Amino acid sequence: MNNFSKNGEGWFEDNLGISATDVVHRLRKARRHNKNEKHDIDALIEDVRTLKSMEVQMTLSEIDWAEDYMGVIKNFDLSDKSLKSLRKFADSRKVSLIKACRLWKKGDETLKMLADHEEVWGDDERMAWVDSMNMKKDARKIWKTTLSQMTRLTDKEQEIISKCSNLLKMNGPMSARALFESDNVEKMPGLTANKLSKLLSLYGEEVDIVNGAKRGTFVKMDKDGLILKDPYAYAAGFLDADGYITITKRGEPRAGFIATGTRGRLHCEELRKVLDCGVLQLDQKVYKNSQRSQHRLQFYSKGDIKKLLDKIMPHLQMKKTQAKAVLAFIEEGDSMRKEELKRVVRYSNWSDDKAKSQTLLAEWGVSADDVAKWQEGL
Repeated sequence: MNNFSKNGEGWFEDNLGISATDVVHRLRKARRHNKNEKHDIDALIEDVRTLKSMEVQMTLSEIDWAEDYMGVIKNFDLSDKSLKSLRKFADSRKVSLIKACRLWKKGDETLKMLADHEEVWGDDERMAWVDSMNMKKDARKIWKTTLSQMTRLTDKEQEIISKCSNLLKMNGPMSARALFESDNVEKMPGLTANKLSKLLSLYGEEVDIVNGAKRGTFVKMDKDGLILKDPYAYAAGFLDADGYITITKRGEPRAGFIATGTRGRLHCEELRKVLDCGVLQLDQKVYKNSQRSQHRLQFYSKGDIKKLLDKIMPHLQMKKTQAKAVLAFIEEGDSMRKEELKRVVRYSNWSDDKAKSQTLLAEWGVSADDVAKWQEGL
């Protein structure tokens, strides 16, 4: 939502740190102790309500499918918490939300029709009235549970997710195992690191926990974006998991991050903001009929690549050899040595594919020991 913060907070929470409801509550309390200023405080309360109404309208106006159900939606729970969830999940959970709207609309239309003929009601009409009231009741329930799926969990499970949220806020990205092993997370019967990971993946986003760039890791979102205590360690994990380092056949060093879906876009955008270099390529379709978009943060210039690799080098694990070889390639002046470094990068990128790596060695007319010698000194 362009008009709201990254984690879907409302205007009051974003700017004042409290909700509109809390603002009104405080103003009412002040009114009791400052009776001479009652009219001024009442005017402030009315202003807050006006701004809140505008916030609700802005929230709904940014939801593509809401236009057809604007009147219906205003009958549902539009509390501060629900509005935040609606800003975050209006698209990803729209099937169930639209179902709630349609069910309410159907029940409401039947009730209006019955009201026009109330004087001739029989058993069928009375049963239709009961069914319609139940439709509206069910619609409210669907709306509420869709926007707050954590209510399906036990109190203990909700408490564990909340504690994980606090840990991620304090520490930055953490793995599910690190969260599980923390003294702050109570070990309920049957809970394992794997089960905690699934719990956070399914329900964590409701308390601003999103999947990290690296599999099995999680990160907290605040109003400004992802909370990254060590952005270079985060970038290294992202590159190891879903990135690449290479040198083209024309001798051009390249590096980049690749991700898919809404969360992938978020990670690429946040990384671009933190690193202050690279080129974003968003919302690319990998396959013609694919519903899932691909996003890339690409590094083309030698300056950007050097800046990236120098910063993340201490944290790289899987692609450290490629990073060292590319940095050496950029500084190297000897053409023969540059060719060796290019081959080191290419061979390292295919080291897990025995058939491909053997094909490369045959193509170059060298052995794995030759490549190992080229790596020496990196």
